[in-house]
Amino acid sequence: MAGVELSGFDLEGVEFRGCAIAHFESPLGVVVRAGRLRRCKAVGCSVHGVRFEEISVENLTFSKLTEFAACTFRHVELKGRIGSFITVPPHYSLPAGVAQAFTDSMVEYYQGVDWALDISAAEFSDASVYMVPGDLVRRDEDTQFLLRRSAFERCPEPLPVVAEIYRGRFSLTPFDSYVAIAPVRSKNFEGIRDGLMELKRMGLAE
Repeated sequence: MAGVELSGFDLEGVEFRGCAIAHFESPLGVVVRAGRLRRCKAVGCSVHGVRFEEISVENLTFSKLTEFAACTFRHVELKGRIGSFITVPPHYSLPAGVAQAFTDSMVEYYQGVDWALDISAAEFSDASVYMVPGDLVRRDEDTQFLLRRSAFERCPEPLPVVAEIYRGRFSLTPFDSYVAIAPVRSKNFEGIRDGLMELKRMGLAE
């Protein structure tokens, strides 16, 4: 699928079932841009190695935790009720050299991006975006916290368990910051938010 571009769509009330938008050979070889989704649902879908650009998404349901693997974002807005959403590294089955090429391409791509994601009005049921540079994410500062690698590197050992969990994400991402999210639609929202507020009191979150 290298060189494929999907663009100019405006979809409402559509259900995507068993769909895959993925490329595993040429980094970021598929582009989805200039589109809008409203009140849509994704059932058993997968995504790998895609550039999402100039996209607006409002009220998107996922049937399960959906991984956006080795994907990049530029001017993508998520708002309203959003299902379980996570950005992750390239697929573990890829040869090491290919996986590194994907990661290197992601780092290079974001050097030319002024902002990647706007999640400030998103109501997640579960979410993690540690594979997106935190400084490029527009966020709700009450529930979405900016974490920096440098802050954790300055901390003495050991850290509380919750802090170690968030520190561990920096071993997975090539970026020096990411946004940690307390998903407002999760039954564990209060506990997650309390943990992140504790990080803020420790100087480990903004």
